Amino acid sequence: MKMEVERKFIGNYLSKKHFTGGVITALLCLSLCLLLSLFYWDKDGVLSIYLAANAKTIFLEHEYWRLISTVLIHGDMKHLLSNSFMLCFLIYFVTSFYGKIISLTLVFVGGPLVSGLCLMFYQEEIFLVGASGIVYLLWGFWLSLYLLIQIHFSLTQRLVRVFGIFFILLVPSSYDPATSYMAHYLGFLVGLFFGVIYYLVKGVVFKKYEQWKYSVVFDEENLLDYSEQ
Repeated sequence: MKMEVERKFIGNYLSKKHFTGGVITALLCLSLCLLLSLFYWDKDGVLSIYLAANAKTIFLEHEYWRLISTVLIHGDMKHLLSNSFMLCFLIYFVTSFYGKIISLTLVFVGGPLVSGLCLMFYQEEIFLVGASGIVYLLWGFWLSLYLLIQIHFSLTQRLVRVFGIFFILLVPSSYDPATSYMAHYLGFLVGLFFGVIYYLVKGVVFKKYEQWKYSVVFDEENLLDYSEQ
């Protein structure tokens, strides 16, 4: 008598949200971007000259707070709007699945880290402003964990999805000399790194959420069903 065990995926950690506050966290970050950008745009204001970062202000003058402010300010309203949707979208989802501490750490620690790494390769007089590095970092974090958690898909299927999103959403269709592509892709790599580290720390927890249904089949007839979590 031929016997086969069939396994069917039911759910895992990414099947549902685990935290609240995603909307509030996203709006908080967007509000900070708008507020600091308004200060930055007011060239006659007291704060305007203390917000943007370049290699000189960071590595020679040691004004390290600029690493935080410079990822929140934007050159103009068009620049801010171009980052706002994706920034809010990603902060909302990262917060909803991994919590406020993780999303805010990525924004306020990962973002400045990416800016600092970029400025190491820039000329002293070049200022780096905007949250696009954070956007790419959040994408890298999310996609790395997707790749590691969604094991009910084959590795090939997961890689196709990840590379599909990368090339469709994260690779620009045209070149803009005013855009820091280094910040984009360094942000993505730092996000991947943070995601892998987070999985190494929380992997056991993620595994506990995996649910599968097993069916024992004899001669094409399903004689016994049982669930395992």
